[in-house]
Amino acid sequence: MVQEENQVYVIYHSSDSFAEVTGVSMVSLFENNKQMDRIQVLYIERGMSDENKMKLQSIAEKYNREISFMEMPNWSEKLNIELKSSKAGWLGFGYNRLFLTEFIPDNVDRVLYLDSDTVIEDSLDELWNTKIDDYYLAAVDDCLSSKYRDIVGLSSDGVYCNAGMLLINLKKWREENITPQFIKIIHKNNGFFVFNEQSIINSLFAGKIKVLPQKYNVNSLIYLFEYDELMRLRKPYLFSYSKEELNSAKKNPVITHYTGNFYVYRRPWIENSDHPHKEAYLKYRALSPWENCALRKDNRSVETKIYAYACHLLPRSMMISMVSCLYNVIRPLFLKKKMKKARDK
Repeated sequence: MVQEENQVYVIYHSSDSFAEVTGVSMVSLFENNKQMDRIQVLYIERGMSDENKMKLQSIAEKYNREISFMEMPNWSEKLNIELKSSKAGWLGFGYNRLFLTEFIPDNVDRVLYLDSDTVIEDSLDELWNTKIDDYYLAAVDDCLSSKYRDIVGLSSDGVYCNAGMLLINLKKWREENITPQFIKIIHKNNGFFVFNEQSIINSLFAGKIKVLPQKYNVNSLIYLFEYDELMRLRKPYLFSYSKEELNSAKKNPVITHYTGNFYVYRRPWIENSDHPHKEAYLKYRALSPWENCALRKDNRSVETKIYAYACHLLPRSMMISMVSCLYNVIRPLFLKKKMKKARDK
């Protein structure tokens, strides 16, 4: 079989806890891509209630689109190794990205993988039709310093891309039998990666990832900091975008990615959100089955709240310098130590 030319395949994943957030993303996807002939959502879920499945199904039916649910395996059991993470809460659904050839029918040559916390604000025609025949995937640069590149195991010619939006060349993955390579890397490193599957994808595919414009994954950092501030904060090695490109992406995003950030108290699905781009999320939430539901309560830890509060109290320039030191000097030392301990067991 051959993938239908006008059929677009979009993958989401979540449990009940992010069903609403994913549903809002689906609404935004369908609202801004009515020109597409066919969109099929492939939804990888774990323990999702029938009620939330029905709500997600109703979104697809409202826009005359298709949705299929697929149950997520326990990857630690399936791979016969305990997958670990450097941060509580990070480990979980992301590893689905590595094993899409196990889920997706062989006739599907490419898929668009979107994190739940995204909102699509414009047409995806140009993105979907991006030529990636010679690449394993296409993604957006994630602004990473040299010390983190070393932790990830990224070669000098590699660009570290954020996995919240991936246009994946499944045809190439199958032709080159990529899945066993993923499994080999996982076992070799005793199931521990600082940034989980994102580390594996970037290190294995270094030099073979097509870098897309920033507008296709405008994360919270882009909305919160000016270009010069971001360079001071992250100290990136080989960053792909200019100041003009970042400003343009901020003004005209195609995909907004509401990543968690130390400088945002509450993301848009939390009541009294202070995210500078929250209105986009709320706009599409108002078109969703969760329209009349209360926003979530703020359940962050006391430590997280204190850290964010302290960052806002400090003069901005001083705050950036201090956070940069913590992020680029102290944290990498901690992560290297943790990585060595986990991999030596």
